[in-house]
Amino acid sequence: MAIFYNAASIVVCLTNPRLAVETFGLTTLEAMSGGLPVIVPTVGGIAEMVVDGINGYKTDVQELDIIQKQIRRMLDNKVLYHSLAKEALKCSEKYKSAENLSLLMKSIDNGKEQY
Repeated sequence: MAIFYNAASIVVCLTNPRLAVETFGLTTLEAMSGGLPVIVPTVGGIAEMVVDGINGYKTDVQELDIIQKQIRRMLDNKVLYHSLAKEALKCSEKYKSAENLSLLMKSIDNGKEQY
């Protein structure tokens, strides 16, 4: 998959929430870990990774004209693009395996203490 991300400038993941809901959005995380800004739906787990206008955009999948404007804005404005890309990469760092494993273990330990 790295070949495709390396050739891309932006990744658009627009699952229609009326048909299915993205629970996590691994594709989005992979793109962000490659420093790519993303456009995602406004609902679902996939939307939790994106801060609108900071590391990508959240958009209703039915709003094709807005999606087109967002893509054009990112590609036409180098400063904006690099800011979004930098923040996307920064956000992806939160999902590194070792860090998540540590958080999961703490969560399990905290759960044991409650019983």
